[in-house]
Amino acid sequence: MFIAVCKRAQTLNYYYGNLHSHSGYSDGNKDAATTGTSTPAGDYVFAKASLHFNFLGISDHNHSNAGMQLADYALGLTQASNANQENVFLCLYGMEWGVTTNPGDGHVIVYGMNQLVGWENNNYNVFCAKSDYASLFKLINKNPNAFCYLAHPGWNDFQYLTTNPYNPSYDSAIVGLPFRSGLAFSTLTNYSDYPSGDYFNYYRKMLSMGYHVGMNYDHDNHYLTFGRNNAGRMVVMAPSLTQTNFYAAVKAMHFYGSDDWNAKLDFKIGTKIMGDSTSGITPPVINFIHNDDDGELADSVKLWSGVEGSNIYPTVVAVSKSNNALSFTDNAMVPGTNKYYFIEVIQNDGDRIVSSPIWYRLSNLASVTELKNDFSFVMFPNPVNSVLYLSTGLNQNYQVNISDLTGKQVFSDTFLYGDAKISTATFDKGIYFVEIKTETTSKTQKLVIE
Repeated sequence: MFIAVCKRAQTLNYYYGNLHSHSGYSDGNKDAATTGTSTPAGDYVFAKASLHFNFLGISDHNHSNAGMQLADYALGLTQASNANQENVFLCLYGMEWGVTTNPGDGHVIVYGMNQLVGWENNNYNVFCAKSDYASLFKLINKNPNAFCYLAHPGWNDFQYLTTNPYNPSYDSAIVGLPFRSGLAFSTLTNYSDYPSGDYFNYYRKMLSMGYHVGMNYDHDNHYLTFGRNNAGRMVVMAPSLTQTNFYAAVKAMHFYGSDDWNAKLDFKIGTKIMGDSTSGITPPVINFIHNDDDGELADSVKLWSGVEGSNIYPTVVAVSKSNNALSFTDNAMVPGTNKYYFIEVIQNDGDRIVSSPIWYRLSNLASVTELKNDFSFVMFPNPVNSVLYLSTGLNQNYQVNISDLTGKQVFSDTFLYGDAKISTATFDKGIYFVEIKTETTSKTQKLVIE
């Protein structure tokens, strides 16, 4: 069965939380002897009472060296499900996969997998060899509900990413990395124990290579401090606080990382928000507003931009001082290129907030007559495994046809607006052609299904 989803305008809410933390099922709850709490069930109870905190994900390590046993993973999933209160407080359970003992490796936070992925004898449901990140990302891509992001990425970590050319299979699985992580072993619960460093330049590196990654925020709790060691938050924008909407929002990179626990970013190109890819025949117009429930003001708002896949780090292209708003039109953008934009806010108290990007393709300009009928579209990811996203910039009905190499049509549907989401999970592996037709013209691109 093929599923086609047309993205429609809807109100998005802001939800604050953390997806990187640990229970006694791996190397967390180190204070269990004094707190009496050693399982995810107790950790969720604690987190629900934390301030400005709407969700907690516990991501226990996937191997026995950190304490994980096969039965524990299933218990963690069950306890998360039992503690979950949709539209009140979201409880999630995942894993932190991988090791850092081998040069170039790193930890990956994984959600949406209902079985333990590992490499140790009798300690996994799904086998994936240690350090085989390519196979891990393939497993994630095969599961339409799964996503992952890079945990505390030091410059010696994930060298298979940073020292090799852009890999679309990896890009399809990875949704982002944290602005900050930790303090992992903090025992304070006064919301003030912040890490001193950040992964901002690693973010710039990944974006320059062509990766579509967003920016979140991690606590990496190993003690009973969930939501309370500092006021930093991952902020997810979704229509409601359900697991389905939350996972969809994270996979779409509708999130940002914030030192402030109630800051709200409204960052758009047209109707597209952070995490979206879009296109047009005119230079992009960026609009941004910063709001804070405590009335805190922005000391500066910086708009960063770079050319996708150029391997040149993004730079600041516009700054607004002592102002909560910024508007900018990129008249210097070259037709036929793809660029990305993201926002960095520094509040008067020094708190920093970094958004996920918006990607924009400026179509090659033609004559006025051609412009009336012309359009371009962006497919992501390509190669694809389970879900294909289309961005066209069209404000009219259009038809999507997908055919294989023999010319056999395997999919056809009509959409109402510029974006589309198509399930390709039941397609055979191979090469296909995606055609988008309007009343006046059509465009075709090649698609690879893995």
